Amino acid sequence: MTTPSPDSPVRFGLVGCGRVAPTHFDAIEALGDTGKLVAVCDSDPTALADAVSRTGAEGYGKLEDMLARKDIDVVSVCTPSGLHAEHGIAAARAGKHVLVEKPIDVTLEKARALVDACEKAGVRLFPVFQNRLNTTVQLLKQAIDAGRFGKIYAINSTVIWKREQDYYDTAAWRGTRAMDGGAFMNQGIHFVDAMRYLGGEIVEVKSMLGTLARDIECEDTGSALFRFENGALGNIFVTMLGPSDQEGSLTVIGKNGTVRLGGPCMNTIDQWDFQEPDPAMDANAHDADYHTNSVYGVGHRAFYRQLADAATNRAMPDGEDGLSTLRLLIRIYEQT
Repeated sequence: MTTPSPDSPVRFGLVGCGRVAPTHFDAIEALGDTGKLVAVCDSDPTALADAVSRTGAEGYGKLEDMLARKDIDVVSVCTPSGLHAEHGIAAARAGKHVLVEKPIDVTLEKARALVDACEKAGVRLFPVFQNRLNTTVQLLKQAIDAGRFGKIYAINSTVIWKREQDYYDTAAWRGTRAMDGGAFMNQGIHFVDAMRYLGGEIVEVKSMLGTLARDIECEDTGSALFRFENGALGNIFVTMLGPSDQEGSLTVIGKNGTVRLGGPCMNTIDQWDFQEPDPAMDANAHDADYHTNSVYGVGHRAFYRQLADAATNRAMPDGEDGLSTLRLLIRIYEQT
């Protein structure tokens, strides 16, 4: 297994040069001297050529050829979701740490196989849930951990984004159960994960899903009700039929306080009310907002910064947490 030195940059290879790849390119570039993209891979010659032109990294049409390189420490898997485990397992067996876009895969069996393969190979698995690292989400997590809410009664999330039919028509795998999933598995996953991250484990799920306007195999709209282990109730509404990517919000209501995160990806603090003040934390609430035109937010940069350190000191959580969010998503589908 390749293990980077603390004094040398973490060297990345990336497979899957599609829609999300430029966000990863940007995050790796932002690492400066601590990280470097040395190789990119895609079976689509046009996408590969664009990635090579954009990054200056060496291009590969076959993953096995890229994985033969000895100078790659981490492989970023950005292929269709139903291929995540296959490509991640190949990288792990080649002795590379694995960064995998959400979800780990679309089935628990394949996701479990990836987690096990990384453990067997002695490499790390880094599932991407970048919105956990939003300054807004981190401040809310701090308030929860400090007990400022008292008993938490409810957590609500609303996701109103826009994915026209042409989004799904750009690739045959989009909107399919085998390779992609629907509004929850593909887009709503960020908010389902945030609800787990902030509220704890969920013990009961009720859901209703529908394909109302898009010509796809999976849902374009849905709602789910949760009961958290601590007794709090939750609900989440997700649709890809909005007029724009206008809302990705999350609200926590407790005995002693209410906080609402808004914007397209929980990137603004729209309400911050507590019975008991905490001057230092409350002052930070005025500065935590950030502007973004992308539903991806800016969390990928923070994620890669933590990964660059974690590849040597094992500071980040691994795939078991990603499996827990996937289990919850699958329960949403099973409870319809």
